[in-house]
Amino acid sequence: MHLPAVLTPLALLLAYAAGAALFRSFGGGIAVAAAQTGLLGFSRSGTGAFDFLGLPPSAARVLVTPALLALVFSFTAVGRRRDVLAIAAASLALAVIHPTYAFFVAVPLVGFLVARVLLATSRWREALRLSAALPAVGVPAGLYALWLSPIVSKTVSHNPDAAERARGIAHYGGQVDVIGGALRLAPETISRGGAVVVAGLLAVPFAALAAPRRWAAYVLGGSFAILGLVLLPWTFDHLADAVSLSQARRLIAFLPIPFALAGVASLLGRLRIAGCLVAFGVAGALQLAYRGEFSYVLVVGGPTWPVWVALAGSALGLVAGIVLRREIRDGGPAWTVAVALALVAPVAAAGFAYLKQERPDRYRLTPGLVEALRTKVHARDVVFSDLATSYRIAAYAPVYIAAAPPAHVANTKENRPEARRLDVIKFLRTGSLSIPRRYGARWIVVARRSYDLELRLPRAYEDSRYVLYRLSGS
Repeated sequence: MHLPAVLTPLALLLAYAAGAALFRSFGGGIAVAAAQTGLLGFSRSGTGAFDFLGLPPSAARVLVTPALLALVFSFTAVGRRRDVLAIAAASLALAVIHPTYAFFVAVPLVGFLVARVLLATSRWREALRLSAALPAVGVPAGLYALWLSPIVSKTVSHNPDAAERARGIAHYGGQVDVIGGALRLAPETISRGGAVVVAGLLAVPFAALAAPRRWAAYVLGGSFAILGLVLLPWTFDHLADAVSLSQARRLIAFLPIPFALAGVASLLGRLRIAGCLVAFGVAGALQLAYRGEFSYVLVVGGPTWPVWVALAGSALGLVAGIVLRREIRDGGPAWTVAVALALVAPVAAAGFAYLKQERPDRYRLTPGLVEALRTKVHARDVVFSDLATSYRIAAYAPVYIAAAPPAHVANTKENRPEARRLDVIKFLRTGSLSIPRRYGARWIVVARRSYDLELRLPRAYEDSRYVLYRLSGS
């Protein structure tokens, strides 16, 4: 329950590390950390993604990804050979936690390489280092994906048939557009994240003012690569077939928005107090206009025009950087920090207004049940229960469960997550012991507060909330 609170300081430290490595200054590091906090926390009811750092997707995105980026940026700038091994280890860790994210983080890095080659031809050593870093990112993830491929090929969302494709379009209605039979991500999905996302998209073209700088190449190249993939129907459609529509939508989470905002903060730092006032005013106006929409089903979405501004601005910014090859100096690390904090302040103020203490997990297992599962139930025994309870049982004891929430189960023909869910519902309604016996269950846990079900079986443990039954003859 408290793991996210423990990991949040580490998340901010890693965001700082990525920013400091790219900008080569403490000001850039603090600015990126502030922008990341505004993007993932303040704009989403105060805590946002930081509240879910105990979950693999959030940990992969908020912890491991910035750590990997920090290593890549540091190696690109300094060139310590031992960093290549660290990059490979971080990439493998990211792939093991969330396989698609290891490939998604490589997309803006490829754009970074191309942009760096085009915008800073004299920095060929950096381009060579980045070229060496990319295989260190891709090879471990690729080998892990190859090992995982037999399982991936069994999932219904990989290379889906017509029925699964139609189901995905209906399930993610509003988040995708169908154009000529092909899919693309709806622009309003990209900008739905509120003021910080809109500000970050609008900040992308301003990176052209510092085109020879390392951060500008990452912002321009990374933004163009990701937006091009998700907004062009042909590319997004193939991406969705390869990694599933559910995963393909998540590529936009790797847009370099925190780095774009930190870059704009460094440019506005030249104006000092005036730059802080401009940042505060723009952020306040965007917060009033675009509060964000974070519901699972997209209803309205964000404004579409900032998305097209970012796509066109990244492309034109690359062209302008190639032609002009000039840069505007920044205002120094101290003023970069000041402007970044001013930019995030209105969003933070709005986010703090939504902070509230959450209630404890109402499905939490009692200490007595946990002890019984660990002492009376043998390792690898099958325990049958409702979905919410089963999900927690699997976390506390070395046992098998018959069913779990379908969203947290690989959707393969062997797993049959929906069929298992229906079997659990049928058992809780009828009490038919033939259902858990069909799954080889030796134990049944009934949550008393949720289900009025009494079984004529020996009770191995009971308290006011749970009963652990022993099922013989299975």
